Amino acid sequence: MKQMKPVMVFICCTLLSIGNTRAQDMDKTIISIDLKNASLEEAFAKVESLTPFKFNYKTADIAGIKNINYRQQRVSVRKILTDITANTPLLFEQIDNYILIKTSRNGRPHSVTLYGFVTAVNSGESLIGATVNISGNKSYSTVTNAYGFYSLTFPAGTYKLNCSYVSFEDNDTTADLQHTFQKNIQLALKENAPLKTVVVVTKATDTRNNVERTGTGYHRLSIATIKKIAMPGGEPDVLKSLQFLPGIQTSAEGTTNLSVRGGSYDQNLILLDEAPVYNPSHTLGFFSAFNTDALKDVAIYKGAFPAWYGSRLSSVVDIRMKEGNFKKHTVTGGLGFLASRLTIEGPIKKEGSSFMISGRYSNIGALLDLSRKLNLLKVNTENNRVSYYDLNVKINKIIGTKDRLYLSAYTGYDNFFLSPLEKSTEMNWGNTTVTARWNHIFNAALFANTSILYSNYRYSYDLLEDTRNFTWRANLREVTGKTDFDLMINSNNQIKFGAGATMQDVLPGRVIPKGKNSASREVTLNNRSSAQVFAYINNEQKLSKHINLSYGLRATWFAALGDAFVYQYNADTSAVVDSTFYSKGKIIKSYVGLEPRATARILLSPTASLKFSYSRNYQFQHLLTNSSVGLPTDMWLPSDTYFKPQYADQFAAGIYKTIFNDSYEGSMEGFYSKSYNIIDFKDNAEVFLNDKIETQILTGQGKGYGLEFLLKKNSGVSTGWISYTWSKSLRRINGVNNNEWYPPTFDHRHSISVVYAHTISERVNLSLNWVYRSGGRTTIPIGTYIFYGSRYTYYGSRNSYQLPANHRLDVSVTWKNKLNPNRRWKGEWVFSIYNAYNRKNLFALYINQSVDFRNTKATQVYLTSILPSITYNFKF
Repeated sequence: MKQMKPVMVFICCTLLSIGNTRAQDMDKTIISIDLKNASLEEAFAKVESLTPFKFNYKTADIAGIKNINYRQQRVSVRKILTDITANTPLLFEQIDNYILIKTSRNGRPHSVTLYGFVTAVNSGESLIGATVNISGNKSYSTVTNAYGFYSLTFPAGTYKLNCSYVSFEDNDTTADLQHTFQKNIQLALKENAPLKTVVVVTKATDTRNNVERTGTGYHRLSIATIKKIAMPGGEPDVLKSLQFLPGIQTSAEGTTNLSVRGGSYDQNLILLDEAPVYNPSHTLGFFSAFNTDALKDVAIYKGAFPAWYGSRLSSVVDIRMKEGNFKKHTVTGGLGFLASRLTIEGPIKKEGSSFMISGRYSNIGALLDLSRKLNLLKVNTENNRVSYYDLNVKINKIIGTKDRLYLSAYTGYDNFFLSPLEKSTEMNWGNTTVTARWNHIFNAALFANTSILYSNYRYSYDLLEDTRNFTWRANLREVTGKTDFDLMINSNNQIKFGAGATMQDVLPGRVIPKGKNSASREVTLNNRSSAQVFAYINNEQKLSKHINLSYGLRATWFAALGDAFVYQYNADTSAVVDSTFYSKGKIIKSYVGLEPRATARILLSPTASLKFSYSRNYQFQHLLTNSSVGLPTDMWLPSDTYFKPQYADQFAAGIYKTIFNDSYEGSMEGFYSKSYNIIDFKDNAEVFLNDKIETQILTGQGKGYGLEFLLKKNSGVSTGWISYTWSKSLRRINGVNNNEWYPPTFDHRHSISVVYAHTISERVNLSLNWVYRSGGRTTIPIGTYIFYGSRYTYYGSRNSYQLPANHRLDVSVTWKNKLNPNRRWKGEWVFSIYNAYNRKNLFALYINQSVDFRNTKATQVYLTSILPSITYNFKF
């Protein structure tokens, strides 16, 4: 419509109102409308074509209001105008069949919201943790959530928009932002820079995120970084890579089990696309259960994790699978001595849906048998059965501009029989997870994700060459439904809230005789079922330019359910005095856990900050184990009448700094934690198929404290980091060690890690890792005594003996095939040496005594000596 002077508009409308015409009512005029990337002027024209209304406005008032995507069926004209002029300075008024558009006269700029998804231009993958920054008279920034979604609210005006992500080119634009609209941003992957230029691995904005981020104890590793770290067999490993970070150690040498800030490995929540994985390891922990070719993001929270995470005390490891390439079909894989991989991904419908299938297989047993036949090994390794496989599948679909659907699944399985370790037992275990998710954008400020999660952990072992001749089986199944919301109230407050429920069913053990000659009989322990209902709310608030707060509360109601017998015992639990049967679904015992979380960040300068945090975490599952390795014989049990929920309080504080134009970053964090209702076995506990397992368990407290240091180099031809951790972990269990504090087996006082990556040329890269770790703890016999003519062994205090320290150097060289941009096939050779200087690091210690108890012999078991390997990786 041509520009009209306000006086003329008023005169025309007044004359029209004098006439006795019949005007339509905006509230009663119902139409359907579909706008795609329309300007406001085009939107008004569309309404005019569908109704008798005519619009009057100043062209300058609506200039710049574009990219309107709006669709409604049978709604009033007033609702349409209210929606499309929301977050603009425009007001509207009806006079007969004319609608006047005018601006607010309060003189203050109105607020607008920019929102959308950040994706990779080459694949369409959403980018988690990408930084979106708006700068003008003031700056506003945010990071994308776990689905690549962002939302920023700020005063209308002209701004520079910058979006950045590790290893991607920045996206920079300038725009006059006068109204709320959805802007999806695509970032291009960086090409390899020539050696003579500086190879930037991490952008300055990404480095500053570690300074500006509100939370403590947080690390994110890109898959590209993980693949650069030297690993045994040239096989990239997620969990072993995390062990090079401060405060994160392995429970046992060479294994993937994590001890985070002095906690046990069952106190870590391992998530794959939000579904929990209860045994994330292969070959007794030598490999993790995650194929890096199927992954796109790995993050870990130590202790003070946000309110939307729960059910563990020590840490959360959040692993996200690839979504699948939306643009083209690709195949990647690798052939190695220890494992081989193949991944296929591509669009189902270009730009609309995609898939990803990834598999990995390892047959280490066959390799050991071959080594024996070639006289490369001196020990007997014949007829070994050591193998595993992984399979990851994911499909997703984009539905319009506001909805996305995801379906992902994982399954893995291990078969383990290694005669040098154990000739009489063959073990099997595996995990299966399924995740179904729906993302929905309600409006510019409200994003929701609804998930249904399934997890199944099954484990068993078979007795071989034994008269008992049976199979022992157990499993754990869990189903969760939940909805999470992201609400951007304004530029200073971002709220996350949600709720959900979990059902869990545990079969502690079942014995199945094999064959008619078996001396065993079939025995099945009662299932242990439980339910949880949880809700949380968390607000990240910007108090000032220098102070940010993040605070929230998580509440969980937990119930142990029937059907089950609950026994009552005498004072020392040596005899049953009564029992009660609870039918299926009936509540046996319930608990409520309130978990407050709070963190504060004080920005000392643009390159330095102080952070403080407090959190209380609850854990309603217990792991019964006497191993630091993580065996299939370990038993998960939910809380009940006798096993109260574990909970812990943790305090942390740290200082964070970047230097030399953000090329280097450093941090120092201190922590103290106190945990309650942790469990341990009685001395000489009888565990196998014990339906009264509570009589063999004692409870108590734990505490841990320490300091963590990290220095990281982010740019240049040489990158990497050095980390050092000093920590102490203690436990006090009623009835153990004279009720005095003692160290757990995974207490390691000092830990040093060095990770180094160097670009020798465009085709050759070198990686070095060195790690040092103080020895763990164990209990050994310290003498014998004679009682009534018989000799007995007596032991020192619990875990009073410190094992030797472990240290190791790993080296790998990656040699890429000749670069040819016109060739689809891209390959590289990875030459790696694990434990390069052949250090004999202790894996297990066995104490053997003669029949008369007069002689005691300690036998040390080493996991591996020097281990060279070659892997070929390819992509086309």
